[in-house]
Amino acid sequence: MRLRALGIGTVAALAALGVFATFIGIKGPGSGGGVVLVSLSSRSGDQLGDTQVLIHSSRGGWSALAYVAGVSVPAAPKTYKAVQADVAPGDYDGLRLAGRDLAATIRVRAGQVEPILVAIAGGVPQDLFAGNQDYNNGLLGLQGKLKQLPDFALTDQDGRTQTRASVAGAVVVLAAFHITCHDTCPLYTSILYQLHQRLPASVRLLEVSTDPAVDSVAALSEYQSLAGTSWPLLTGNADQLAAFWSPFGVQLSGADSHTNFLGVFDSHGYLHHFETGIPDAGSVPGGLSTVLSGEGIRELHGHGDGWDAAAVADQVRAASNLGSPSAAGGGLAPVFQVNALGGGKVGTAGFSGKPLVLNFWATSCAPCRKELPLLQQEAARQHVALLLVDERDSESAARAFLGQVDVNAPVASDPDGSVGRLYGVAVLPVTVFIRADGTIEGKYLGQTDAAVLGDHLAALTR
Repeated sequence: MRLRALGIGTVAALAALGVFATFIGIKGPGSGGGVVLVSLSSRSGDQLGDTQVLIHSSRGGWSALAYVAGVSVPAAPKTYKAVQADVAPGDYDGLRLAGRDLAATIRVRAGQVEPILVAIAGGVPQDLFAGNQDYNNGLLGLQGKLKQLPDFALTDQDGRTQTRASVAGAVVVLAAFHITCHDTCPLYTSILYQLHQRLPASVRLLEVSTDPAVDSVAALSEYQSLAGTSWPLLTGNADQLAAFWSPFGVQLSGADSHTNFLGVFDSHGYLHHFETGIPDAGSVPGGLSTVLSGEGIRELHGHGDGWDAAAVADQVRAASNLGSPSAAGGGLAPVFQVNALGGGKVGTAGFSGKPLVLNFWATSCAPCRKELPLLQQEAARQHVALLLVDERDSESAARAFLGQVDVNAPVASDPDGSVGRLYGVAVLPVTVFIRADGTIEGKYLGQTDAAVLGDHLAALTR
């Protein structure tokens, strides 16, 4: 959707609705700018008093967007369109209205609309959702259709109280565990340990007990020392833990039973992605190997349900609006052999017993042009084989394309898309990571980057 620049007639129309534009040094689409469209919504209907609305950037400070007279704020999914303003292209980091500064990444692009949702509660702006995905999640959350990290006051391994405010505004990875679980729980701790090594400190990790009878502060402290962990391990009484886990269907544990759960929550506390199966941990940190049962050892040496720390890291990036979610791994990679671009035949059989990166691309794919040199560079650096699959191109077009991007990895020609169908490829690019034993570690949809490749290649070579 593209909105025209606001002219005198539009300003008059907005004034009739109680919105008075007071643009200060902000360029519109007519001069290469974009549009921010600010809407208001609430859980059950609310009010917002008279307020100036300002936008902030690190380069220019605060700039006024509009003045909004007192309005009734409808309950979601309905919204009140409060501001439509022309803004210079660039990245902004928040809005100010009704005495509150709300932080979010606001990306304004020339000729495009950046939708922004402000959640109102008790007449006060509470949260800011910018961009299509965040905007839609905000509306779903206000309707109660998304599960949310609950308010909590639990005690960590050092005896300190940790609350929801402790992780406010951060992407959170949460796992259930209890210390008398000797099979899957240590593997979940291992996944968090690997994430701690790979993800920035701004991503918060939490493990919360499901066994209040056993998991005392002293017991958690001992578990931390055994595993070598550094993130909060939380416990509480039975009522506190039951209330915490209830939204996610996790039951409190007994000596012989437990419920697995690992969830990724976005910066607004909404559940973005979760797993409940057996992870492919690969290894366990510290002394956790000494507590694994026979079943735990079998789970450790298997590949579980096809998800690992690299796949969770992909979901963290998606929750942060920094990347695409990955598809599940697991299972044997389909075997194929087709014509190679340079003559002869090529396929997965030629890489048997070696870790392999399989990348599906096409000459019409702009992200492919950007990622192919990086794929070649990172695969070579990690000593992992790379096989490119060219989808539905002529050989002459593919050769010219690869010459332009200076990539010389082996290329499988797939003019009818048959190999792509084997791997469920519907969009490009797609990158599939295959272990030396022929099983799929993971599949990444969209353009990769060094962080994504680093995580998945490390998983292939561990």
